[in-house]
Amino acid sequence: MGVRGSCLLVSVLLAGCGSSSAPAPSALPAPSPAPAVAPPSSGARVSITPFGLIPFEATVAVGGQVTFTNNDIVPHDIQGGPDPDHRDCPEIDKVSFLTPGQSRATDPLPIARTCEYHDHTELDHHGFGGRIVIR
Repeated sequence: MGVRGSCLLVSVLLAGCGSSSAPAPSALPAPSPAPAVAPPSSGARVSITPFGLIPFEATVAVGGQVTFTNNDIVPHDIQGGPDPDHRDCPEIDKVSFLTPGQSRATDPLPIARTCEYHDHTELDHHGFGGRIVIR
C-alpha cells in the first residue's frame, strides 16, 4: 500500500473514532419531591405504667389535647411543669389525680410551645415525667 493508501486508511479510521453523531448523555431524572410531613394530630395519648409514662414525648396540634390513662395499680397525679416548683402549661393540671384505670384529657393546648409535665406522686422516680410538643 502506498503513502496515499495509508493516508486514506488513517483518515477512515480517524473519522470512525471521532464521530460527532454520538448520543448526548441522558439527563438525570428530577428528584422526587420529599413527602409532606403530616400535620400533628389534634390528640395524643400517654399511658401511665408502673415503669413510667409512655411515650415520653407527645405531639399535638395547637388546640389539641393529650389524654392520660392510668394503667398502673396505684393512683398518679399529673401536673404541668418539670417539677412542683416550675409549673407551666396549666392546661395539663386538668389531668390531676387519676385512680387505676381512669383517663382524663388536658384542657385544649392553645399556644405552640413545648410543655413539660410530671407525676406528682413519683417525683423521685425516673420516667415519671415527659413533654408535650404543641405545633
